[in-house]
Amino acid sequence: MAATFLAAAVAVAVAKAALPSDPLIQRAVFEEVGLPSAWELTTGSPNVVIAVVDSGVDGSHPDLAGAVDRGYDFVDGDADAGDVNGHGTAVAGIAAARANNGLGGAGVCWQCRILPLRVLGLEGFALKTTMATAIDYAVDHGAAVVNVSLYGEDANALLEDAIHRARAAGVLVVAAVGNEGWAIAEYPAAYPDVISVGATEGGRLARYSNRGDWVKFAVPSCIPTTQLGGGFGPGCATSGASPFVAGIAALLRARAPFATVGQIESALARTARPVAGTRFGLVDAYAALQALGQPAPHFDPTIGGSPRPGSSLGAYTGVWAGGGLSPAYAWQRCVRARCVPVGTGRTYRVRASDAGGRLLVSISAPGVAAAVSPRTAVVPLRPSNTMRPSVTGRARVGKVMRTSRGSWSGTTLSLAARWIRCRSDSCARGTVIADGWRYRVRAADRGRRLRVVVTAANGLGSASATSTPTARVR
Repeated sequence: MAATFLAAAVAVAVAKAALPSDPLIQRAVFEEVGLPSAWELTTGSPNVVIAVVDSGVDGSHPDLAGAVDRGYDFVDGDADAGDVNGHGTAVAGIAAARANNGLGGAGVCWQCRILPLRVLGLEGFALKTTMATAIDYAVDHGAAVVNVSLYGEDANALLEDAIHRARAAGVLVVAAVGNEGWAIAEYPAAYPDVISVGATEGGRLARYSNRGDWVKFAVPSCIPTTQLGGGFGPGCATSGASPFVAGIAALLRARAPFATVGQIESALARTARPVAGTRFGLVDAYAALQALGQPAPHFDPTIGGSPRPGSSLGAYTGVWAGGGLSPAYAWQRCVRARCVPVGTGRTYRVRASDAGGRLLVSISAPGVAAAVSPRTAVVPLRPSNTMRPSVTGRARVGKVMRTSRGSWSGTTLSLAARWIRCRSDSCARGTVIADGWRYRVRAADRGRRLRVVVTAANGLGSASATSTPTARVR
């Protein structure tokens, strides 16, 4: 469901000092989070794109002129990401409305751009699987920050995976925590990789804002913003708080293009002022910029995907693609301490020859030291028999016979044994008489020979091996 914008009066303030000159600027709100001082360091960059995963954005709004890129509508399946109810336009204005143009207020990152991604239907709901697709799209199209001012109680593995991929690619996902005033986890905000945002009023968490240890940050809940049709109005509740922090995250990204998501989140957390009901508290944009600094480029590589023959793995640098680095990828297969090169490129298709080994990727760039990812899990090896099972014990009625498992190659094998009574003329054919690793010979077996079939299986398939037949049962 979409968080609502609560009605509130808009105070008009006169721009002073580092504040923009726009007529609806709210000096007190911006000063509460250290923005005037932050803007002396950076007002953002056109290279930094904030993806707005929402109801679309009205790119014709005069206070968003030149700020809105061509996006995508995941509801109707076309490139017209125009707003259907005004929610996304309000979110976009808080994050990146233009400044010093004599119109309305100013966005937090007023030199940043907006990528509109519509996921909200006309009925006011969005599927979490659609949000996941939109987040992947945002990452693939160069976004530095993704804002999701939508939430619901049900977790979704596909959405969580998309957010994890975004973080691995150096892209921050910021989300609203919701407006029910409870501690029930809401998603996507409650996922560990998300920068979750509540709303404050008068320096305290607003009564309607959701709360708990899963709520990481908070900011003031109401500032003037763009509205559908070209006007202005208050953007409130956690739907407005989330793009406020998304804009601050974009300022940090603009000044520190090579910082990892973890470094940016840590800077926000270390400098936040405590607010009851949140884990870290009220964001301080200026203090966070100072704490973050401008880290030199370094890679924090990870591998995404399942290491199975025929599947594709993806390498993630941990660094935002907009930083301008040109990474080179070198894949290796490792068996114990020995690693050999197997490929290059950002993706790698796992081969049958990789079975039994673990894969890693080394990432480097001109002027940037190489960094090595953790190794994957062992690439599964199909089952194969290397020594047949054997039967021990006397082939006499009432006696217990046992079978060995034999020897097998393959990973994470499950083994099962089945006892066969041979036909009188041949052991090439027979009747299944029992399962298990031991068998008590029965009167019905008299005069027949017995054998055992052991089957080994894993996710890649199965293989069977048969023991030599016993003597005839007496």
